[in-house]
Amino acid sequence: MSMAIHQRAHPVRQRSGLSGLVDEIGTEQFGSRLVGLLHDICGADHCAAFQLGGDTISALAFSSFDPAQSRMRMVERYVCEGLWRKDPALSMARIRVDAACDSLIHVDLNDRGYDDLRPHIYPQVRDRVVVCGRRNNIEFGLSVVRSDPSPEFKAGAIERLADLSDTLLSAMAKHVSVLMSRPNIATALTDLQEIENCFHARSELPRRELEVCARILYGLSSIGISLDLGVGEESVKTYRKRAYQRLNIGCERELLHWYLSQWSVWRGHHYAPTCAAVH
Repeated sequence: MSMAIHQRAHPVRQRSGLSGLVDEIGTEQFGSRLVGLLHDICGADHCAAFQLGGDTISALAFSSFDPAQSRMRMVERYVCEGLWRKDPALSMARIRVDAACDSLIHVDLNDRGYDDLRPHIYPQVRDRVVVCGRRNNIEFGLSVVRSDPSPEFKAGAIERLADLSDTLLSAMAKHVSVLMSRPNIATALTDLQEIENCFHARSELPRRELEVCARILYGLSSIGISLDLGVGEESVKTYRKRAYQRLNIGCERELLHWYLSQWSVWRGHHYAPTCAAVH
């Protein structure tokens, strides 16, 4: 006797917590996953991750449970206007990172060292913790904040944050590593040699047709291509027509889509045109 086996498909919940943060390394959602994890760990309302280096600082990720954009503007001011230079916690973090040790700094916002920063950066901040450390020879800082009307961080919350600080710093380092390993798509259209190299690798166009197509993508007009290659303008138009026929395309827009798709494969980057080529 045969027996039918029935299976029910159950919806899979989106992963959260630490696994959710790992899933979003290298994506724009890394910041929102980070603050979600920190909220679960210690009740954080906002967080900002920074890369420290020499006399500079750059924001890697920022996210907040506050729907208003005021917190983002504060982070931008903190970085762009150099207010971080006046932050005693960051100065201490850099000293500790130089000593090659991970640290957690529980900030005393009533300290007089914050008198200049409090009106601009911390007007509604109730409590703040800074996690800092070095990974892959890069220095990182993570500012974790609770805002009014939330209470201050509890001792147990800070202990949980300290226990996970090593993992958080490693996740930030991996996030930077992934971002830095990606090809810069800006060079795909702003570097003539890059364009020509891609054509050499991904097409069988004759040299002149290749050079004309590369310069079209680079932004030169027919006259500009003529002057650059030392050929007549009519010759440029002929080379363009022949190249389009070989590539089975009909216009400059299609040439752009063809090239970006080929460049993405050549550079190992994923690019998919969002709309079909228009004839």
